[in-house]
Parts: sequence; structure tokens; C-alpha cells
Amino acid sequence: MNRLELVTGTMRAALNEVATSAPEWVTKAALPEWFTRYATRAEQSRMPRTDPAREDYARQVGKDGFHLLKLLIDQQPTLLKLKKVAILERVWQRHYTRHEDGEVYWRPTAELSKAATAIESPYDTEARFSTKRDLFWTGYKVHLSETCDEHLPHIITNVQTTVATTQDVACTDDIHKQMQKNNLLPSRHLVDTGYVNAQLVVESSRKYGIELFGPMRLNPSWQAREGGIEATQFQIDWDNRQAQCPMGKQSVYWHEYQTREYSRPVVKIRFKPQDCAVCFSRKQCVRSKKAGRSLQIPGRQLYEALEQTRRKLASSEGRNEYRKRAGIEGTISQGVRRGTLRRSRYQGLEKTHLQEVATATAINIVRAVNYLNMELPAKTRVSRFARLAN
Repeated sequence: MNRLELVTGTMRAALNEVATSAPEWVTKAALPEWFTRYATRAEQSRMPRTDPAREDYARQVGKDGFHLLKLLIDQQPTLLKLKKVAILERVWQRHYTRHEDGEVYWRPTAELSKAATAIESPYDTEARFSTKRDLFWTGYKVHLSETCDEHLPHIITNVQTTVATTQDVACTDDIHKQMQKNNLLPSRHLVDTGYVNAQLVVESSRKYGIELFGPMRLNPSWQAREGGIEATQFQIDWDNRQAQCPMGKQSVYWHEYQTREYSRPVVKIRFKPQDCAVCFSRKQCVRSKKAGRSLQIPGRQLYEALEQTRRKLASSEGRNEYRKRAGIEGTISQGVRRGTLRRSRYQGLEKTHLQEVATATAINIVRAVNYLNMELPAKTRVSRFARLAN
């Protein structure tokens, strides 16, 4: 639901819960227009179409919410503990602001707090709003892992469910922990770009004995985007703490440190400005007219793991091996088309996860049956299927 539907639906949900707990009080205290304004669900009502009218309507809903909260504080303070009333307070804090004169204002979208902590539905407070390229949704994410052995059915071995705002890269270690718990760790884990970085490659090998294999994120520098001289073209001499550019110039500055946010080892490298000033490849390397080229690369262990993964994926053997990951896209499609991976029938993360596990189990059963039917003689297929289904 959009913002206007959210605040309207939240007000309606709060009124319904209060009416269930104190029906006689609501009948006396509620404003007459509330019964018509919130009688039906927000998505079933005709909302204003123009922006000014929608903003006026949003402010009116905000005034109604603040009025209800004031009535509860003055007359029914015990009802403030109701779940939907508490949700109303949180939603109003995010979407409205009230000045000293008591006037209610509808916050612009740019002023809203982060979506990771925002309530998007009064009926499912764990659901979150997220976007991925041209796709946007409110709810959760599901992460599937399956086997890809040749001549065997591809069975889903792990289902990970998170809120929609959780980044894919934050799920990789949790997936490995769950697979280790179930004794289902693979020797090589083929993953999408979103699930892999240099640190995860190192940690997966050290903690689980897994080779995490997948394409690394593209270099975001302008040199990489515009076909210039990017960091991977420099030769790094770790033992002597020095770098050499493609033109043969040596670095003059080397500093190793830990990032504050993630505590990851980083190396800062700089080249002499005088060397870069006379270089005929300067335009493809550095834009500053005074400073020389500088590099910021991960620490040695991470850098070497990054380069090793890229070399493997660039080889013909690595490309052939990574093609096996395409099968998981078919599994996701199967879960969406035949199952309910994109439509949760339940509220909350825990129940949604249970639904997705059931969908994965159904897919596994179908694949096992199909595999047995291919392997068994024709006369025994029906009876074996019946025993498996029962």
C-alpha cells in the first residue's frame, strides 16, 4: 500500500481494536465523520487523485490520529497499550510532524526515516518496503540453495527468509551456518554477485571449508566505467609494500589501516605527482591536475582471494562450472509460478518462512518423483509413485 493507504488503514485498524475493547466509549467519543471515513478498507475507498487533494486528505487523517491519541491519553490511558494503537503512534511519528501551534503537517518523502525500520502495514509490522532495479514490493525475501550434481535431481537444501530490506550479502554467512547445522554444506557454493565479496570468500573457506564462487561486483571507479586504467592493471608487490603502474612507475606511499565501519583491512597507495604529470596515459588514469594517481585496495588476503576468484571465473573451466548456477533461476521461477514464493498467505516472518519451506518441499517431492520415473521400468512407475505420494 502507498503512504496514504497506510495511514488511513492504520487509523482504521486502531479504531477497530479500540472499538473491540471499549465499544461504548468509542460510540460516544468518536467524531461522526470517522464512521464514514474509515468504514471501509483504504484500498477499497476512492482516494483523491490530485497531489494537493491527497495532501489535504493525509493531513486530515493525521489530525484524526492525533485527536484519537489525545482522547485515549485523557480518558482511556489503558487502551494505549493495545497493539494497533502502538502501531498508530509509530506510523504517525514517521509520516507526520506537528508544530507548536498544533497544526499537523504531512512529511515529504525525502524526510522519512529509513525503510529498514518503517512499518508498511498495520497488520504485518515485520513486512518492509524494498526495491531492486525496476521491481518494488512490501514483504520479505526468500533465498534458496539447491544441489547441482549431474545425473541426480536438483534438491533444495536450504530456505532462508529475511525482511525485504536485508541485503543479499548479509545472508551468505547465515545460509552457511544453517547448512552446516543440517550437515548439508557443499564443497563449492555457486552464488550470484549479490552474495559474494572478498571477505566472504576468505571466511567461507576458513570457517566452513567452502569455496564460495561467483562474479564479484564491478569496480565503481570512473576508470573502470570509461575504459581507463583501473586498479586491477597495477602490479602489487606485497612483500616490498609497493605498486607499479602499467607505465612502469613505482608508488611512493603505502599505508595499511582498518576501516572504521566494517573493520576491514585496506591499503592506500599513492604515486608521485611529477611522474603522473608527464605520463602520456594521464587522461585514462587520473583527472586531478596536481595530484598523482592513488589506489585503495583491500588487504593482502582479501585482494588475493578476489583476484583468484576473478581468474577462475574468467577461465573456460570456471565459466562452464558457473553455468550450473542457472538452474536455481529455474527453481525460483517454478516456486513463483507453481507455488507462492511471491505471495505470502500469512502475516509475519516466521509464518512466511514456514510457507516457503512447504513450497520448497513440494518442489523437492515433484523432482524426486520425476527422477524415479525416469530411472524405473515403465511397469513399476505408477506403483512406486503411489507409495511415495502416500
